[in-house]
Amino acid sequence: MAKENKKFNYGLYAAITFTIVTLILVLITVFTFKGRYIAFNGEKVAVNYTDTILQRGDGYNAYKYTISAKSSKYGDFVRVNYMYPLIYTDYTPGADTKKLSGLNADANKSDATKNDDGTLAGQLADKMFACYKELINQYGWDNYDAVYTNYFTKLIEVRKEIFGDDYLSDAIMFSAIEANVASYGDSLTGTKKVVAADGKTVIQEESTGLYQTVFGENYKLTASVTGSESVEDLAAYKASLDPAVLETYGITADDISEARAFNLDISDGSETIAQVVVYEVKIGNIWYVDNLSTDTSAIYQIAK
Repeated sequence: MAKENKKFNYGLYAAITFTIVTLILVLITVFTFKGRYIAFNGEKVAVNYTDTILQRGDGYNAYKYTISAKSSKYGDFVRVNYMYPLIYTDYTPGADTKKLSGLNADANKSDATKNDDGTLAGQLADKMFACYKELINQYGWDNYDAVYTNYFTKLIEVRKEIFGDDYLSDAIMFSAIEANVASYGDSLTGTKKVVAADGKTVIQEESTGLYQTVFGENYKLTASVTGSESVEDLAAYKASLDPAVLETYGITADDISEARAFNLDISDGSETIAQVVVYEVKIGNIWYVDNLSTDTSAIYQIAK
């Protein structure tokens, strides 16, 4: 029987935030450096994109391989299109936020916000997790617009209940959703016991994940390319892409010089349990996953 997942101790987490954030920044740097080389190889892009989703249900970070992150950091894409319109009054994409009034002004902070040691922020993430799971079960991450729109609308409501103010910042929004992304991954993979530096205080309890329950304690899920083919009618393919959406990515269909479809098998070590077709486009010398054409729902079905 699977062990019940324990809630993260956010009070203790707040005390070691600096160390964790430093580690995350190092990992991001490594990911970025590695990603620059992977991007020249369409097959590696397809495998890494699929595997990011497969291992932890993490479609959020998988977007770093897609055309949505071509012209700017993916985090900036989320800020401009989904966070800033909620934070700033009369915001339009590209506007200088320094000249706008917003909910991130100190005047909007309640005492609860000013004095929070991370405990209330943890409560916010905990309460938002049910909403996150519901959205992922319904949309996966292919429909990121529905996920971000519904998630952040709910976040504003729940945060006001906890903190008693209208204060809002991109840091708050990223912290909540990224905590939920991590918790969702833990619900699939399970967690190991983590003890604080004092050798006694348990920061995180051990838990059994869904993958372990379904595939066994020593499960191993892999994604491999079984073949690929060039999109022959490139003009028709490019015409099928929404130009308005491409504009939010900072590109046009004319930037695309080639498109390919990569067929991938997902295996549990003994048999194929799902199949995915990843569409990629080439811009310059770099391959990007076409998130507008790729359907990853089969991967999320594994988690169900």
